Amino acid sequence: MELSQPDPAGVQMAWEVARAWLPEFVAGRRAAEHLYAPGVSTWHNIGEWEAPIHTTPSRTRRINAGAVLGIDEVKCKVFDGGFVLQAVTLGTSADGQPVRVPTVLVVTVVDGQITRFEEYADSAASKALFGEEVDAIRDEHANFESE
Repeated sequence: MELSQPDPAGVQMAWEVARAWLPEFVAGRRAAEHLYAPGVSTWHNIGEWEAPIHTTPSRTRRINAGAVLGIDEVKCKVFDGGFVLQAVTLGTSADGQPVRVPTVLVVTVVDGQITRFEEYADSAASKALFGEEVDAIRDEHANFESE
């Protein structure tokens, strides 16, 4: 079991990163580069795999493919070493299916930079957005060239 006492300076650092990153995330944009550590990655609970993050966020790629998406019900809690974001992706997929994907992101912050995201999304709800199996989604990330 791990139980560490929060460091107020660590909480403040994580809060400053969350405050700069969150509005960009909600808008579907990548935040300023200085907020990301080299090699920052995202672990996905659906299929339990990890990929480097791209300069074009996955929600933006879905919108570019014809989906109409937004983020709602945003709640963020900061702790020493990062923050937890609860949100719901809402809208319509590129093929016209309604989308509502509850998601939790656990974001790790080290030395004022995001080092890792852990994404926990509703797997059944995600199928409406991606319309693909986990392997196809993983392949999209593996073969994607950042813009």
